[in-house]
Amino acid sequence: MRARYSAFARDAYDALIATWDPATCPTRDSLATNTARWLKLIIHDSTQQGEKGTVTFSADFIDTDGFQRLTETSRFRFVTHADQWFYVDGDTQWRRRDIGRNAACPCGSGLKAKRCCARG
Repeated sequence: MRARYSAFARDAYDALIATWDPATCPTRDSLATNTARWLKLIIHDSTQQGEKGTVTFSADFIDTDGFQRLTETSRFRFVTHADQWFYVDGDTQWRRRDIGRNAACPCGSGLKAKRCCARG
């Protein structure tokens, strides 16, 4: 999960596609429309039952609509011959976060939002 988050944050679309189940993988062009600047990942839980697994996480980001939080329970499947987990899909919730300019920045820097990610 951390590697996929890093790939999203760095626009590493080839890495995302390489870890996405081919049956549910979007096109590279649709991934490239992402304008979010990812700030922080929090893993809440993970489970594994045989070749199936889940990861529940929250990811904070900022885009043109302000600070947001994505919370998802992702489903993965393990492919033995590839010796790798592949992302299948997830149950997602998107929520706008009302972060004031003088509030602590959600990225965890310890700075006020106005001096960090909300600058400009």
